Amino acid sequence: MQVEFPRLADTLVEGTVSAWYKQPGDRVKRGEPLFAVETDKINTDVESPFDGVLAEIVVAAGELAEVGQVLAHVASEVGSATIGEQRPANQPVEHTATSRPVAPAATEGGLSPMRRRIAERMTEARATIAQGSCARRVMLAGIERRGRSWNAYFVKAFAQALEADRIGIAVAIAGGLIVPVVNGARSASLDEISEAIADLAMRARDGTLTAADVGGAAATVTNIGASGTLLAFPLVPPGEAAILAPGAIVDGSAWLALCYDRRRYDEFEADRLLAEVIERLEALNSKETYG
Repeated sequence: MQVEFPRLADTLVEGTVSAWYKQPGDRVKRGEPLFAVETDKINTDVESPFDGVLAEIVVAAGELAEVGQVLAHVASEVGSATIGEQRPANQPVEHTATSRPVAPAATEGGLSPMRRRIAERMTEARATIAQGSCARRVMLAGIERRGRSWNAYFVKAFAQALEADRIGIAVAIAGGLIVPVVNGARSASLDEISEAIADLAMRARDGTLTAADVGGAAATVTNIGASGTLLAFPLVPPGEAAILAPGAIVDGSAWLALCYDRRRYDEFEADRLLAEVIERLEALNSKETYG
């Protein structure tokens, strides 16, 4: 019986097997944590899909594996299954990801698997995406936040300008950066978005995000201004159309940078998209109703 690398998210193609909780010869039970996976999006435990004995580990801890790749073989205790035995084509195997904190895997060359994967994706982004960027200044002094996060406003305005429902929000965590997704951002209220962002950020830092919380974003908001940066131009990650980078708010205004995939937008279209984001933000200054 083959244990394969599961598809934990729609956009996931590979990840690092960061730990094995059983060794060859150990009994395993269906539903108990068998190994841990670390990707650029999430760290999680994966449960065994079988009862039996772990016969062989094919992909060792610390190694990269692709979705669907065989990671290990499990034999039945009565010997009816042998190493390498193929399951029937009509017999699906379910792998369940468990939401629990996972200790970071050992570093390689000074980089954790998450940092290494982020570096690989950024190299891929630079090599395969024609990166474009533009920036404008936005006045925010008139916005009455009423306890809402600034990110909620940026996510809402970006979602409506893009006509997109899934917007990623970059969250800094120990050892890397993770981008959970705000669902329904186009139609959700500012209060709902603010609460969703706070929940996602807390679970990202606690290591309890699930596979459903990451991946599939149309675009991302990364609040570079949270650390005082005025203006920066982050790389658009593979699979997304654009990334919005709000800078630090100084004297009631801030720079907004829009980085985009030139295959999706030309310079004029990108500039108009950023202008629409700003128009939606500045509409709040006049206290207009805003979703």
